[in-house]
Amino acid sequence: MEIRQLEALNAIVTSGSVTAAGRMLGRSQPVVSRQVSDLEAELGFTLFTRTRPAITLTEQGAEFYQEVRGILADLHQLESRVQGMRNGQVRPLRILVSVDLARSLLPEALARMDRFSPVFRQKLIIEEVVHEAPAGALAEGRADFALINLPIDAEGLRAHWCGQAPCLLALPAAHPLASRDMVQLEEIRNTDVITLLSRYRMRYHLTSSLAQATAGEARRHIEVGSQQTALSLVRLGLGVALIDPFSIRGAQLDGIVLRPLQTDISYMIGAVSQATHELPEGALRLIQGLHLHVQSSIPHYVDTDPSGLRQGISSKAEILRSA
Repeated sequence: MEIRQLEALNAIVTSGSVTAAGRMLGRSQPVVSRQVSDLEAELGFTLFTRTRPAITLTEQGAEFYQEVRGILADLHQLESRVQGMRNGQVRPLRILVSVDLARSLLPEALARMDRFSPVFRQKLIIEEVVHEAPAGALAEGRADFALINLPIDAEGLRAHWCGQAPCLLALPAAHPLASRDMVQLEEIRNTDVITLLSRYRMRYHLTSSLAQATAGEARRHIEVGSQQTALSLVRLGLGVALIDPFSIRGAQLDGIVLRPLQTDISYMIGAVSQATHELPEGALRLIQGLHLHVQSSIPHYVDTDPSGLRQGISSKAEILRSA
């Protein structure tokens, strides 16, 4: 399998025809056709349904093309980086950030750091990811570190810092409980609830806490994929939601009241990297700056070890304290 064959496949899909693909690549039509035919012979299945004038991917072809797109994107990125190395450009910093944090806490922290001491000289690449993605991406060297919610089921990762803070209950401003200084979960038994999809452990923790508090009661339940969506629904009076204190930074809260809960339901985040990879100075400075920002701006934040235990408290002591 050759790169030129993959380029021919990509050009045909992008341009819509073999003729246009040839023009795009600077190759003759027969050459492009032969490269795709050779690729099909090597793969053992047909890539295209050839019906004039259209040319469309087969089911197997479409699946294969999704893999090819990623490979070609990585190659183009590598070519760009090599060119930068020739020109003496500084290596860009790359970080992975869970979606909610990328749209709230991270921009706020970067702006704060940039006012005093910029942490990157030329280029910073921020990739928004779901919870499961960082472990594989870090192992493959596609990023320097990840800022994500914890815990995460993955080996070979190093936690540079991690900590937790109590969640808040988001209520419509007109809700009867909005006037309370603190709310008990038992008080929302008859209230429609909005929870986050249980795609990973910490979100499951929030979802189950709220769902258990209202179990057996006559109410509706809405599941959403992000805290921004949850807040929009709360604002319109469609229910109440548990919100983590990190993702709420910078959110529009008009029509919404946030109240602490008497029951401590904590949410944990942290900065992690591949244990075997040595981080550049800029990445370490950015990790430290994020940590300092979280410590100074998130109410009731405490540093913990990756298991969720507060620093300075042994596992045995914690067990005894909570017994």
